[in-house]
Amino acid sequence: MSVEHRVAGHLGVAADDYDRTIRTFIPNYETMLATIVHWLDGNVPPSGLVVDLGAGTGALSAAILDALPDVRVELVDIDPNMLDVAATRCSAHAGRYELRHARFEDPLPNCHAVVASLALHHVTTHDAKRELYRAIRGALEPSGLVVVGDALVHPDGPERRRMVDDLYAHMERNGISRAEAEAHFTQWGDEDVYMSLPDELALMADAGFPRPDCFWRDGLLAVYGAFN
Repeated sequence: MSVEHRVAGHLGVAADDYDRTIRTFIPNYETMLATIVHWLDGNVPPSGLVVDLGAGTGALSAAILDALPDVRVELVDIDPNMLDVAATRCSAHAGRYELRHARFEDPLPNCHAVVASLALHHVTTHDAKRELYRAIRGALEPSGLVVVGDALVHPDGPERRRMVDDLYAHMERNGISRAEAEAHFTQWGDEDVYMSLPDELALMADAGFPRPDCFWRDGLLAVYGAFN
């Protein structure tokens, strides 16, 4: 988990073009972000702190800052170019956000929520993911929560085949040929590890979260999490 991962290079795009490109790759991207924000609403107190792991260009953080005007956000990312884009995106909320160039395994501040969108699949082993969830739980205030949006899929079987076929169909509707889509997915697999939803929930439980659950799902994409 200590390997630095720069998502713009991983996708083959410039940081400032990430927001357009991710929508051609990932269906229901906005719904995923909105679902994460929905679960924070009413569960993070006024002036509470949300930590956005792998914040990228700040799309999720900006959505949180827009929707929850009394909440503060710390954006954590290993890629300084992405954080530069995020700073511009969040600039209307000066004083309510902070940028931090850091890795997933670096210490987390005490906070009321931890979120991540399309980031934690860069944690490549079950042991490392379990330790990350354990660190998140240790950083959360009582009744705090973790909410993650990510691509989740079994390593094989008909469920995986249908989900991947649906992903390719979405990419084809956005001008990416089937062959190109398959090449992208193969390339991402060199660095990404897409665990199954049951495995993710079990790892959260192993880390001490009492009631991990899935909050929304559509194909590969899911929002899941737990309260402390």
